[in-house]
Amino acid sequence: MVLNSSSQRALVLANQLLEAGNLAAAEQLLTPLMGARPDAQVLGVMGALRLRQNRLAEAESLFTRAGAADPKEPAHAMNLARARAAQGRADDAIAAYRAAIKLNPALATAYLELATLQQRAGRLQEAEATLRRLLRETPDHAQAKLMLGMVLMESGKPGDAETLLRRALGEASDTRTQASLRNGLAWSIRRQNRHEEALAELEAVRRLDPSLPLVDIQRAEIMQDLRRYDEALGIFQTALVREPLNPHLHRAYNDLLYRLGRKEDFLVSYGSAPKSRALMLDKAAFLAEEKRAAEAYELYRAVLAQDPADPVAATGTARMLSLLGHHGEASRVFDAVLAQYGDDVETCNNAAEAALLAGDPQKSLALYQQSLRNSPHNQSALAGLSVGLRLLGDERDEDLNGYETLIQVFDLEPPEGFSDMAAFNAAMNAYLDSLHPETREYISQSLRGGTQTPAQLFGAGHDLVQRLQARISQAVTGYIASLKDDASHPFLSRRAADFRYAGSWSSRLRDCGFHINHIHPSGWISSCYYVGVPDAAKDETARQGWIKFGEPYFDVPLTNPIRRAVQPAPGRLVLFPSYMWHGTIPFHDAQARTTVAFDVVPAG
Repeated sequence: MVLNSSSQRALVLANQLLEAGNLAAAEQLLTPLMGARPDAQVLGVMGALRLRQNRLAEAESLFTRAGAADPKEPAHAMNLARARAAQGRADDAIAAYRAAIKLNPALATAYLELATLQQRAGRLQEAEATLRRLLRETPDHAQAKLMLGMVLMESGKPGDAETLLRRALGEASDTRTQASLRNGLAWSIRRQNRHEEALAELEAVRRLDPSLPLVDIQRAEIMQDLRRYDEALGIFQTALVREPLNPHLHRAYNDLLYRLGRKEDFLVSYGSAPKSRALMLDKAAFLAEEKRAAEAYELYRAVLAQDPADPVAATGTARMLSLLGHHGEASRVFDAVLAQYGDDVETCNNAAEAALLAGDPQKSLALYQQSLRNSPHNQSALAGLSVGLRLLGDERDEDLNGYETLIQVFDLEPPEGFSDMAAFNAAMNAYLDSLHPETREYISQSLRGGTQTPAQLFGAGHDLVQRLQARISQAVTGYIASLKDDASHPFLSRRAADFRYAGSWSSRLRDCGFHINHIHPSGWISSCYYVGVPDAAKDETARQGWIKFGEPYFDVPLTNPIRRAVQPAPGRLVLFPSYMWHGTIPFHDAQARTTVAFDVVPAG
């Protein structure tokens, strides 16, 4: 259908209303234009409306029809990619972005959004290739250089990122671009544990562009790296006076207060600030982490009172009802949320967990399977699925987790330059002393009664860590080689010879410390390498300090909840699927339990 002048004016006005956020008025203008054979432009704007309404399947259908009606317009392929990405379908979204780039190889936005999606999906080599292709098309694209620096850092190459960003900084002319590049440069330097240099770069960023977001948070984090905690608190307090509605500042400030044990100040900043949706939701999330479900519930309900369609508040309300034992009411709220946001993987997973707590494993399986259809490697869905299978006595849990085959133990050879592991671990333990903070654990971590290093261990350039990483890489290579080929298995199907480290850190548990049962949502293969182990772990009956597998963090009536436990020993590495529930049996010993852990994902 060719639009007449009246219809064209209505379409332009509808698009303006959409951009202004007046969705109802935009829809009222668009509906009469749809007709039997709507114009590609109408289909595209209606698709954009459905995307804003989070009606993702409808948006995808409209963008597909728009592309069929006008196959040479890259905007339709771009929007189709966005709709698919919002549904968690990374592969389909990536294909659509590539189609848009094929239609217009100079479309920088398509490259940037494609690289962002690839980066979020952990496909860092692909993201790097996408950005380098954009830079061949547009060599002076500063944002592409900045993004490439971030990808290189995430790939464990902060030195390469520093080189790239320094070169880009020398070519930048305007102040705002210089500030952004210096900000990225500060990240790369910090990743190499050169904290004072990183701090100096951030001071330069503040002079160049005081409005650049998150700079104060980075400065405060470096102060914490340097164990200058009062100065970090001062940075947050000054910034909050200037930006009382900034949720990132409140979140980082209260996280530090929690780790410092400042109970009298914890969460007070939220009460001192003007009320906003973001701050109310953030405070509710903190309360939920502390298992203060009734208080969190009241905040979620307050947000819902302002907007009954708010998906985050509705999901939070249902989760708190579930924690409070009001399973029937939680189920009704989740059913209403799923009716509108059933394509959202996290919403499905939350509803499935509530079904498990309500004693309905069949419903949980259906919801977890729905999540996995949209996101086949979602680790949280796979972990929950295993619980549902066990509650039903379904042997597929054993096939999924392979407690005796997929959990493997490696006693490593001493790294190069050391004659025995005792000498190496003593040196490593001393180095880790300099990295572990003088605070308690983060509120959102699995660790209880200890500390965890805040920055990535691997790739920071420390000699001892590099030597250990070389031994670990040998073990990981052997582990992957031992896996069977099985295209239908969610773990084995990802088998690839090339891999990368998606995260690396050290944990230290003190007397009576432990890890609550958890999974690693961003990994494929997860791990624990033991640097120092308390004598209490030698008792094979009490199994103090042992790593345990199979027991979820929520309370459901499982027979034999711990499916396997592995005794820690200095120099021992344990590898297992990232979706496998694992935790630590508490121990009583004055000697600390110190580990190095990491996640591995297929390179891509």
